[in-house]
Amino acid sequence: MATKYGKTWWGEQWLGALKNIDYSNRLPRGASYARNGMVQEINFSGNVISAKVKGSHRTPYSETIKLPEFSSKDVDKLINLIQEQPVVLSKLFNRQLDESLAKMAAEAGMPLFPKQWKDLKMSCSCPDWTVPCKHLAAVIYKTSMEIDNNPFLVFALHGVDLMAELEKRGITAADSTEMMEVENTSAVFATMEQMQLKEVPEQL
Repeated sequence: MATKYGKTWWGEQWLGALKNIDYSNRLPRGASYARNGMVQEINFSGNVISAKVKGSHRTPYSETIKLPEFSSKDVDKLINLIQEQPVVLSKLFNRQLDESLAKMAAEAGMPLFPKQWKDLKMSCSCPDWTVPCKHLAAVIYKTSMEIDNNPFLVFALHGVDLMAELEKRGITAADSTEMMEVENTSAVFATMEQMQLKEVPEQL
């Protein structure tokens, strides 16, 4: 069975980096390279992805992909957005990303996912002049698999250790559960109040 890339919605969103590319033949070749183990080494360090991809030469090609790094102000803004959404926070502690978080972050000027390849700074040591070449495409496909397995990598690729930032602010899984309970209780009371208002007879 062929390997599927972007099994989760967050892995699929990462593959948005391959949209609007005219060099269509390089995409299936990149996927094939990733599928056949040509990406021999891949490392994530802050907002930089570095990799070695086997090609036609004896020595593997060197790949570098760089994402925009979030500032400390961006991080504070991001954590505030998360705190305001108990459902989002609860899903994060279950190692899931809520789609609304990506939308809120993008609207706040901090897109978590690249919309096209031009959103990334990329380089390859191969002689192919195109960007991305099939070697870079292979690394992007391979990264989508890593993101499928670990959604927190999405934040790490912007230089953010999300769980450490939450812990720094004293936010725990128990807090997310408590916030959910408070929100659900508030919703119940709001519904009861609406029902009571409807039951009040009109005064003649």
